Amino acid sequence: MFAGIIAGCAFTYFTFAIRKWRYKTMTAIAFGLAVIYLAYFYFVIDYGVEKEMLFVPLFIRGAGAVIISIVFLTSIVQSGLPFQVFPQALTINGFTGAVMGATFGPAVIGEILRRTMAKNADLLSANIVDFNPDLTHIPIARIYGIVQTQALVVSMKEIYGWLLIIVALTSLLVILVSYSSVRPFAIFPKWSNVRRVIKHIVHTDKDIRNNEICTQP
Repeated sequence: MFAGIIAGCAFTYFTFAIRKWRYKTMTAIAFGLAVIYLAYFYFVIDYGVEKEMLFVPLFIRGAGAVIISIVFLTSIVQSGLPFQVFPQALTINGFTGAVMGATFGPAVIGEILRRTMAKNADLLSANIVDFNPDLTHIPIARIYGIVQTQALVVSMKEIYGWLLIIVALTSLLVILVSYSSVRPFAIFPKWSNVRRVIKHIVHTDKDIRNNEICTQP
């Protein structure tokens, strides 16, 4: 995923910052990557899949996530947000994405997975009865494990399928809805200017503290 983040940052820099691609184009690309990520898991995920095969979807997810974050943050700055409070906006974006998204999202999906897996396990075990001659020679623990494995795979595919439909429809909406042809023009100061401003703030704060100490009786 880290490699995808680096690639997404580089892609956004050359297309969004330098070539001034539109917000709609970048948003559509980010949602398109999300569609590819979900479609990959929907069609490929299985209980026998190798962990090396997860590199591609995680790479795509990281790239899409960082692209949409950069686009949204740039739109905030372009809307008139002063650069002095940009770190606060960056913190809020990181909090909503990395904190709330990392806790609320898995909690909801985990609950849906639990309920869906229970439903699919009931459906898969409907033919498991005592008088079934095909199951008399198989230990009950093995049958239970097979049912749980199959129910897990089917449930994951079902959830990824619904998410794929939702994201695909959202992507289609982003593409079809007409937006203004606004292109990014937010210009951020150079690092040398940022360091100079920070040093000025630090020195000013020290001077204020020294004056307060000197004026104390």
